[in-house]
Amino acid sequence: MIEHSRQALVGAFGARYVSLAIADIDELSVSNFALLSTADFEQPMQAVERYLASIPRCPDKVSLALAGTVEGDAATFTHRDWKLSRNDVRAATRADHVCLVNDIEASALVLPNLSAYDLTELHAGAAVPYGNKAVMMAGAAVGIAGLVRADKEWAPVVGEGGFQRFVPTRDDLAELGAGFLAGRYVACDDIFTGAGLAALYAALVAKAKVPPKSSGAKQIAAAGLSGEDPVAARALQIMATWLGRVAGDIALLYGARGGLYLGGGLVANIIPALQTGHFREAFESRGERSAYIAKVPVRVIKTAADAGLRGAAIAIARSLSSHGAAHRPVARAAS
Repeated sequence: MIEHSRQALVGAFGARYVSLAIADIDELSVSNFALLSTADFEQPMQAVERYLASIPRCPDKVSLALAGTVEGDAATFTHRDWKLSRNDVRAATRADHVCLVNDIEASALVLPNLSAYDLTELHAGAAVPYGNKAVMMAGAAVGIAGLVRADKEWAPVVGEGGFQRFVPTRDDLAELGAGFLAGRYVACDDIFTGAGLAALYAALVAKAKVPPKSSGAKQIAAAGLSGEDPVAARALQIMATWLGRVAGDIALLYGARGGLYLGGGLVANIIPALQTGHFREAFESRGERSAYIAKVPVRVIKTAADAGLRGAAIAIARSLSSHGAAHRPVARAAS
């Protein structure tokens, strides 16, 4: 980092993991990265305190992106019985400036700053300069957001997309069995996660009346990609199709002519399955709007891109700007 650079402690609290680092909020670079498990802590600031013990000093700025709801100076976590306030952060870090931001909002904010090194391209499309963008993060949970250009700024649009209903088709149920996730509201959160992949695999095994060869989402993904487990391979084909359907819906909803981005652990583990025709066909199958959707670029955010941490850095840079600071991170050319 350059001398006199503006540094901040940045963090991303997900459903299962906490990532923490020191960021240059102008260059959007991160260092001193650490990954911790949320299960190891009773309160969120315990994770930050453990991290602080491993670095020489804490910057006077802190920005935390979290899976939950941020209202005013306080936040409530979705996947843990945790609450957090800016005063809690100040007490632990002695920071002068604290920013709390929803994790999917942070992921949306960083989209214009992602380079080719941060992304795996699934479909080149024909991006519209400063066109709307959308992101779907699928890992331990699902988050969906849009990013629209408002005057000279990018404005994130965040909802509760992970809770939107997912409806299998008749063909899906014919292959999986009518009992697949039957009897309850099935949301994207139930499908596009490691648990969702495991449930899909279990349904295929039961329908085929064969013993399972794989267990757990990572093993199912690895066995399916290698071809050593044909049922796992079929599960990945179906998951790629389902992701294509929902991603296409998201792209239409947000008019994402600037690009549709996929991220999260589930997606990162099955990229080769998404590079087949199953995803692309489902994504573009839109009737008379197929030509429109075919122009939407589709990219996967690599885990090494540190999207949540860099998004948190952008969030605090914006917060400082609103308080009169002059500098802002410079977005790379939209692609």
